[in-house]
Amino acid sequence: MNLEIFIVRKIAFSNRKNFSAFIIRIAILAVALSLATMIIATSMVNGFQKEIRNKVLSFWSHLEITPFSLTNSLHEQGIYKYQDFYKNQNIIPEAKHIQVSALKGGLLKTDNDFEGIVLKGVGDDYDWKNFTPYLKSGEIIKTGSENSQRDILISKQTAKRLLLKTGDKVVVTFMGKSIRNRPFKVKGIYETGLEEFDSKYAMVDIAVIQELNNWGSDTVGGFEVFLKEENLFKNRWRSYFLTVFGGLLSEEKYNEMQRDPLEIIGEEVYSRMENSKLDVQTIKSITPGIFDWLDLQTMNELIILSLMIVVAAINMITALLILILERTNMIGIMKALGAGNVSIRRLFLLYSAVIIAVGLLAGNAFGIGLCLLQQHFHFITLPQESYYLSYAPVVINWSWILFLNAGTVLTTIVLLIIPSMLVSRISPVKAIRFE
Repeated sequence: MNLEIFIVRKIAFSNRKNFSAFIIRIAILAVALSLATMIIATSMVNGFQKEIRNKVLSFWSHLEITPFSLTNSLHEQGIYKYQDFYKNQNIIPEAKHIQVSALKGGLLKTDNDFEGIVLKGVGDDYDWKNFTPYLKSGEIIKTGSENSQRDILISKQTAKRLLLKTGDKVVVTFMGKSIRNRPFKVKGIYETGLEEFDSKYAMVDIAVIQELNNWGSDTVGGFEVFLKEENLFKNRWRSYFLTVFGGLLSEEKYNEMQRDPLEIIGEEVYSRMENSKLDVQTIKSITPGIFDWLDLQTMNELIILSLMIVVAAINMITALLILILERTNMIGIMKALGAGNVSIRRLFLLYSAVIIAVGLLAGNAFGIGLCLLQQHFHFITLPQESYYLSYAPVVINWSWILFLNAGTVLTTIVLLIIPSMLVSRISPVKAIRFE
């Protein structure tokens, strides 16, 4: 058996009650808490980003293709439905699904109250899969029939303000050259938790808006393009790299790496359309505030990870120095018997590795365990009006957890090499006399 491993087994698993044993327990606790905090932080950031994006994409798409306009006209300018990219989706190979939509502003009225609303018209090609989880009561609209043109989906927020429930009758008033009233029945009530959407929008059959705008069935307000999920948003590794080393890059290279993949795809799609009357917007340009907030979470995550690794490293360095001080006599005897500085340093680094390993096991158990409990029971709640969610979402990324473990071990061991060099300064004669 290797001498260093033999000695480490003897001293690491002894039951001695001394000051160093207390310091070792503190070091193990520091490593465990640091790793657990990192696991919880990265899992929650993953969860926030995934859930908020899902909420946004339950109502809007990655890209919107609409008639080019210098004003926000709520898509009242129509466009021919059967565009080449709509009939042949191979023109946009990044697309997973393309659907039509149209918007129309109005005034939603009950017997006792009213409020402004934007109707979003959807057609037979609308993909309800992303939206259905947010339907709180009632049913979705079945488009393409006379009855469906009388149905409306409203948000829970709107229903609460106007004291409406599923099955109630409402009237929407549309302003224009003449005032028109259109009766609807509340078919269903949804809640995304996103104030920007829930406070403004209701959903109807697109045929309603086509009729109100005097369009034919082959005219729509625009197209919603859902993209395949691969590499749509900024890579977190690249974000971390730019945050830490961005100052070392040239301005041109930094700007190139900073560009958002979704923005690049949007520009490519626009260049393929040979129609100067059409504009392409990304969901980030439509709702910049939400995505800026999500990017800020990534920055907060990086700060937390950095601080936790530093805390774990400092505690391990302190523990190693105390271990060396306590084992000064042993170091002197080993040197007197012919052991080299490298061998003794390796011994203490192995001892530190044992401490780190115990801390990692405890940290993984606590961090992953807490995340699994939160996934199933949602006991950590949040004010939805501030965070868009009623609970803290958690997504466990096992590759990230593996990276955090490896990063903690590597960073801590590398930093421990410097204090371990103290061994070479210890004189055998003085060390044997040391008490």
